[in-house]
Amino acid sequence: MPIHNLGYRPWKEKLTRPSARWRYISASGIRLAQKSPWVKRVVFAAWLPVLYWGMGFFIIGQAMEGKVKLSDGRNRAPVNVVVDEFQKQLQKANPSFIPAANRRVVAMALRKQFRKIPKVEQVAAALESGDAMVARNRVWCWLLMTFLRYPQGILILFLIGTIAPALITRDIRSKAFLLYFSRPIGKLDYLLGKFFIPATFIMLVTTLPAMALYLFGILMSPDLSVFWSTWDVPLRILVGSVFLILPTVSLALMFSSLTQETRFASFGWFAFFTLGHGAWMAIAFSTAMRKGYSHSQDLASVMEEPEVKRWGILSLYNNIGDVQSWVFGFSSWQEVLPGMMVLLAITIGSLLVMYRQISSPLRV
Repeated sequence: MPIHNLGYRPWKEKLTRPSARWRYISASGIRLAQKSPWVKRVVFAAWLPVLYWGMGFFIIGQAMEGKVKLSDGRNRAPVNVVVDEFQKQLQKANPSFIPAANRRVVAMALRKQFRKIPKVEQVAAALESGDAMVARNRVWCWLLMTFLRYPQGILILFLIGTIAPALITRDIRSKAFLLYFSRPIGKLDYLLGKFFIPATFIMLVTTLPAMALYLFGILMSPDLSVFWSTWDVPLRILVGSVFLILPTVSLALMFSSLTQETRFASFGWFAFFTLGHGAWMAIAFSTAMRKGYSHSQDLASVMEEPEVKRWGILSLYNNIGDVQSWVFGFSSWQEVLPGMMVLLAITIGSLLVMYRQISSPLRV
């Protein structure tokens, strides 16, 4: 019996723009990744520090306004913040005004409690400068910079190591490339689709919590005029997140494209991250021992040694932290230029290797 009407038939559904093809790859990968219980645990753990840093926003903000008492660093008795009549009148006229006595107390408390955290001296100096708008901006930038660098910077090591290694290795092992590229999907579409899978989860645990902390700080402020002194903070959060996402995701996906085994890609990612930072820490400890630093002295003093800073380029974690320090306004361009060049080289090199590996099945 003959079969009629063979050949192409009209497509009656809505056509998708070519520029949106990569989104379907990302959406499918995100749905698969969020089913993993380990991914859910890491994402949950990544939001827990928001509570701690939120308390920091609240306590420091209230202390700067004189509504709580802090220790002066010399005894355990609370410091009674004395505001003269002139300052009281200024505070009534301008709710965002911060009395000088309050600024000095907060600066003293920061130096005592957080002396081992980088850039705390700059924050304390800004508080003592007398400019309330600059002081508030510096405190918020410092809190958000430490939030992105310490808890979130460590947690994304495990988040990326859980998601990224299997993204391309599964396609290589199952020959899914033949299915992808038999459709109108280009290599750039595939690359972007895979890139935004871990990038989305990183933004979920870094950008969104940081923005939530910023909004919390705005809501806890005496009035909304504080927004005009901190309007640049959300932009700094976005730029800092970009410098975090680009090198880490590119590097992890490069390892994923080099092998058919997920465990080898995971090992490559964790080894690169930990061995580089371990080598830098060994140099820092040896320098501290040679120069006679004791455990009671500030860790920040060791980190400022020229030879320790010079070898900081070995650590991906340090390079990202240094560049974020520049983004939030605590370092100069000259100080972070080596780290910036390393991150740029890692990103470009990883993307080129990954693009070549993606193209290789088409040449067979």
